[in-house]
Amino acid sequence: MANDIEYADWTFSFGGYINTHAIFVDCDTSGNTVAGNALLCTGDDAASVTNGYSPASFNFSASTERDGFDISAVLAIEPGTTDNAAFNGNGDNRAYRAYFTVGNDDYGTIKAGRDYGVFGIDIVLEDMSLGGVGAPALVKSPLNTQLGAAGYGYIFTDRLSQITYSYSASNGISGAFGIFQPLDFLSFGGNGYVGDSGSKQPGFHGKLRYDHDSGYISSTFLQQDISTPLNSYSAYGVDVTATLNIANNRLVISAFNADGLGYYGLFIDAADVNAVPRKSSGWFTQATHTRGATKFGVNYGVSQVDRTATDTPLQLDEQKKLTLGVYRTFWQHFTLAAEFSDITASNHQNEEIKNTAFSVGLALAF
Repeated sequence: MANDIEYADWTFSFGGYINTHAIFVDCDTSGNTVAGNALLCTGDDAASVTNGYSPASFNFSASTERDGFDISAVLAIEPGTTDNAAFNGNGDNRAYRAYFTVGNDDYGTIKAGRDYGVFGIDIVLEDMSLGGVGAPALVKSPLNTQLGAAGYGYIFTDRLSQITYSYSASNGISGAFGIFQPLDFLSFGGNGYVGDSGSKQPGFHGKLRYDHDSGYISSTFLQQDISTPLNSYSAYGVDVTATLNIANNRLVISAFNADGLGYYGLFIDAADVNAVPRKSSGWFTQATHTRGATKFGVNYGVSQVDRTATDTPLQLDEQKKLTLGVYRTFWQHFTLAAEFSDITASNHQNEEIKNTAFSVGLALAF
């Protein structure tokens, strides 16, 4: 949703999205330890008033046409309402996107700048918790956004500095391929490798997608070489996502497999303290039903992480989440959302920690 202004042969647009959610979490009191999951809460119950899964955003764009080519530039500032740290901003802690595109239907489109990556983008956009919370992230000291189902069935795509070419054919087949600035390692759990990834060349990402009358099927990938003082390897991830529309119902299923890439976000707890890669995999399914201006939905996701020889049996083995949500839109601009999530993380000793979360939130798109 945006407001357009025409000047000369340029179109200038401005739009935004602001959301705030009250989140109440029943924290785990078992005393169990799941190393690698630092985002679920333990001890006393907790609450926060903060961003949901989607950041607050203010979007500016300018577009025109030259000699049959469409040209556009976009700047999107995406701060949180409590913290402005990006998910894995490669150390810069800036949550923004800035890119331009040049292309047309005949030759395809080049995108250059910082925007969401190709790997995992389709399943992220399908997650109904973009209008809500999903899994809370550090509810006692919130991050820029909550997690949705990132880490619970898929890996978050993240903002990447990139040059990407995309093309859409008339038969419903489309594709994209590009290079991106490699990301460095972060750790949420405190027991992962942290520091420079040592990559000597750009990373690669791509997508192949087929759209049909009732939905689509797509597959995306990402690859980045790693070279640290302790170990070198090739990190990769691949996923498959499919959707099906039946009347007012939408079904989504997705699965991923990755090595040394992480399980929440890109290169977050992706390797152990010796830079040995951790393999991860997962699946996610969702069903939504729309009745008028109200959407009802349920999703469930599982992510699994193999431990390395250095990891102890307390290391994270599996995370799973069930979310029920209701989202009501008023006047095409204002949305009221309510969600309930049941979240579990277990280690390789079959010990688990569990949170249950309830949230109510408000959002305005303009």
